[in-house]
Amino acid sequence: MAAKADRYPASDLEDRHKAALRLADAVLTQPREIDDDLVRELRRWFCEDQLVELTVDILKWSFQKVVVALGIDDEVRPGELTDLVFDAQGGWVPSVHSSSPP
Repeated sequence: MAAKADRYPASDLEDRHKAALRLADAVLTQPREIDDDLVRELRRWFCEDQLVELTVDILKWSFQKVVVALGIDDEVRPGELTDLVFDAQGGWVPSVHSSSPP
């Protein structure tokens, strides 16, 4: 799916997924580009509660961009990658693996 998401406008993703990705692109790069056409498209596929949740999720996950830009993104373990893993309650659980080949 990641490859499709990278080229979503021309992909075979469902139209509702494309609309959500257009919202994510707009929120993250050009919030003023959220025009009436995009809002109409989003409302075609999502109810108000879903749009609020989708927007909050986009903003929540984009928070990391701020700490990276400021250079204050401490590594969980220096030199190692951290997987994005969640517990049963939806909380983030640090899951680290070595970035060096075995």
